[in-house]
Amino acid sequence: MATGSQENTTLVRGLFKTITNNFWLKVLSLLFSIVIFFIVRTDKDLSFEKVARIKLVTSPSMVILGAKERALDVTIKQQNSIFSISPSDSELTGEIDIISETPGRVRVKVGRDSFPNLPKQYAMVIERPYIDVDIDKLQEKILPIQAVLKGEPHAGLMVDQVKVTPSHIKVSGARQQLARTQNIFTLPIIIEGINKNLITDANLELEESSAINAIEKSVVVSITLGPKKFNRTFRSVPIEIKNINKKTLSKIQLRPRSIDVEVSGQRDILNKLDPSAVRVFLDASGLKPGWQDKQLILKIPGNISLVKMLPDTISVHLNP
Repeated sequence: MATGSQENTTLVRGLFKTITNNFWLKVLSLLFSIVIFFIVRTDKDLSFEKVARIKLVTSPSMVILGAKERALDVTIKQQNSIFSISPSDSELTGEIDIISETPGRVRVKVGRDSFPNLPKQYAMVIERPYIDVDIDKLQEKILPIQAVLKGEPHAGLMVDQVKVTPSHIKVSGARQQLARTQNIFTLPIIIEGINKNLITDANLELEESSAINAIEKSVVVSITLGPKKFNRTFRSVPIEIKNINKKTLSKIQLRPRSIDVEVSGQRDILNKLDPSAVRVFLDASGLKPGWQDKQLILKIPGNISLVKMLPDTISVHLNP
């Protein structure tokens, strides 16, 4: 047994001597091999396929039609090393100034210098460096605000009045877009099933991609409910002439001599309404010889309202 232990000890000592013999030379050789490996590895450039973003900037008197930020496919190159990393999104975000003040389409070129935050060790290749941008003159306009309601109130009720505060708002935007815009709408206000008056804040419908902007982004909408109203039409209501003497009356011709009147009110009131309570008048004062168009005057009870008169203007002829 002693002989076996001695042999094992001798073997371990021999192995240790082999490892430690010229130890530092072996360490230097290993380090040299690592350096050579990375020199060979970094002999070629490293490439990254990335998406860069460019912000479009105009003068204060101009506005961009469409998106104010565009995306570009780019290739980023740098020398390969153990420290090689891909650039961050903020480093790949740049901007370019559009100096033209003529409305229309402008073509701009995006280059490496458009990305000042991108470190110098990165080279950039832009596959499609040209961007087409539509610009227009910036103008201001005051527009009315219209509330958009969605749904129906509780059974038996209806929207009697809608008040928007403020009723008008100043907006700024592209000249051509403002020329086509007559109203600013709110986002839909849900009134489904409500049974009492409602006062609520409502945001304006201004899309981020739109060339129209407003300082105020919301308004106050007051919705007043009332009993549900119905319509009733009175056919062939005769036209009565006033402010005329009997001698002149025989010289007047009317076309037509009667009209249709549609009114609105609560169901029970309309059902009880006598046709004789709906009267239409022609004011004959100031009539001149010949044909002329005249507005009609309607007289109805105060608890109903006019929907329409058909027609509301007639032709009148006064014989000399």
